Amino acid sequence: MNSVKIHLILYTLIILFTTERTVAQAKNITNAYFEAAFSGNYVKAKQILTNLKKEYPYSQKTYLITANYYGNAYEISGGNDKYYLVCKKYADEAINSLIKKKDLNNEDVFRIISAKSILLKINVQKKNYLQVAKNMQSVIRHFEYAINHENDNDKMKFISGMYHYYAETAKEDYPIIYPLLLFYPSGDKDKGLKLLKECTHSGDKNISIRSLLQLALIYYRDEKKITVAENYFNALLKIYPNNLVWQTEYFKALKKYNKTKEYRIRQGIIEQKIKENSLLTEEQKNYFIKKTEL
Repeated sequence: MNSVKIHLILYTLIILFTTERTVAQAKNITNAYFEAAFSGNYVKAKQILTNLKKEYPYSQKTYLITANYYGNAYEISGGNDKYYLVCKKYADEAINSLIKKKDLNNEDVFRIISAKSILLKINVQKKNYLQVAKNMQSVIRHFEYAINHENDNDKMKFISGMYHYYAETAKEDYPIIYPLLLFYPSGDKDKGLKLLKECTHSGDKNISIRSLLQLALIYYRDEKKITVAENYFNALLKIYPNNLVWQTEYFKALKKYNKTKEYRIRQGIIEQKIKENSLLTEEQKNYFIKKTEL
């Protein structure tokens, strides 16, 4: 074997090793970000995001995590549009960098749906239902892809579960969206719940936590089964007790079903956590205090 071939093989091995190491490093940073975000440590999450943007400024993951961070910031600020504008910018960057690809794979589809879901959630919060309808119209074909690949991995299964559940319940909850779904695969609420429950046991922590959260929300908002919802909230908050977004959502659920003793206990827990958390800004403190007012 001549020296040119040897150098070519060595160069190829170096590139492969470097690429694998870079992907592993990016994955570790991503996991660290979501661990901080789920823990309610927004300062640490911002620090991790800053490092990620320095290391991988043009990565799809960076765009997506930045959109996630500012989407959360929009919510816990009480709806400050300066955060929404940054969120939308990076969500659009993530989407636009992916839809140019000729052949999308599972991870590409998961990222597109994640980015569009961030914008969808904010538009629901803004009660901008025309934009919600537009968001749905642009993402439905990707949901269809996930349905056809739900057995590939837990990310596809999670998306398929969400689609199946909400495609069936959208008729009553979001009548402006429902006509768009008539031309796409029909939903199956029971199947959706089954898939989401399976995802709570996922080895991908991000998916298992999101599944617990979605089931908690579904059972108190849609299924009207507060006892089941409590089980999911308790499982979620056992892992991340300092997540005040989820704590206040649990409070809201208990209050909705007039569980006076339980929601007053939850209110006290939240008030104590706000006092103990020196990292919260005044804007964030005011938001969480307002969320627990009777």
